[in-house]
Amino acid sequence: PIAAGMAAELMVAMFHHPLGQRAAASGGLSSSSTFRPAVNDAESALGLLPHQIRGTVVSYTMMTPTVPAFGQCTACSSRVVDEYRRRGAGFVGDVCRDRDGGYLERVSGLDEFRRAAGEAMDGCLDWDDDDEEED
Repeated sequence: PIAAGMAAELMVAMFHHPLGQRAAASGGLSSSSTFRPAVNDAESALGLLPHQIRGTVVSYTMMTPTVPAFGQCTACSSRVVDEYRRRGAGFVGDVCRDRDGGYLERVSGLDEFRRAAGEAMDGCLDWDDDDEEED
């Protein structure tokens, strides 16, 4: 219920924003974790229009981080947007019918990113006990 309510509020705020879905992220936390006031062109008649809201029920808090776009985002990466523009409803249907949940990961490149990150971590954590100095 919380997520649905927030989604409805964000959608209404977006519809009332002069730039609509092209509105820049406003307010929220920057990478330095300090509050950043909205910039004029990102203000909506209904207040801030964040691009994401992160919450936790452990502490019942929410934050609206403002971060650079992730290149392999399954929602807005250029590969996903291009595929949607090219195939439209056919693409959405393929996403909805995907049984293993990996279709969007493959389209966006997230699967490649995870594989590369896993290999990098394996290299970082490949410690050999024989390399330790003995006392």
